[in-house]
Amino acid sequence: MSKRLHRLSDLSRAGVLIGASVACAISVAVSSPVRAESDPAVVRVETLNEALVTAARRHDLTPDHLRPLLQQAFNLPIMAQLAVGPAWGGLSASEREEVLSALLRYTEARYVHEFKEFTGQTLVVDPNVQVRGLDHLVRAEVREPGEAPTKLGYRLRDFGGTWKIIDVFYEGVSQIATQRSDFASALAAGGASALVKRLDQATAKLK
Repeated sequence: MSKRLHRLSDLSRAGVLIGASVACAISVAVSSPVRAESDPAVVRVETLNEALVTAARRHDLTPDHLRPLLQQAFNLPIMAQLAVGPAWGGLSASEREEVLSALLRYTEARYVHEFKEFTGQTLVVDPNVQVRGLDHLVRAEVREPGEAPTKLGYRLRDFGGTWKIIDVFYEGVSQIATQRSDFASALAAGGASALVKRLDQATAKLK
């Protein structure tokens, strides 16, 4: 695994969500992708990475540019709900909005931070999709000279005809599953405001 992607997958150290990671295929380039027009989940992953690579090459990794790309590719409300777990139902509408806003700020900062060292690694997306109930799993490999490939997975779900990422796997480890304890500890310590504070602190460290 590349050292930078290994750091990205260490959620216990960051204490917050990777934006997704989120986070996801960070600082990699798409290498001659094979368009799988029959599966929109593959197209979604390829489109996101192509847009991010283009932005990195143009030095246009600003929040104004990244925000629509991330919102189009990820379903952050669902990801936050899955990460928070049952406690999500106990949050007020305003608390949920605060958590989501903090999560989006962190995700944007993570992408900007990681793409600062963009060196043209390649991401190869597997056009063969695994279907797991309602979800499609898109597999990929990050390839970098001199290192073993890093295996990534993207879990996507159809929301009203639009496929969006709801989880990312790093070497088989689920981002959502890993971050649950981090979100739970923050909420237990001080509710939604504590979780927002933790996300904002992590965001500040990336700038």
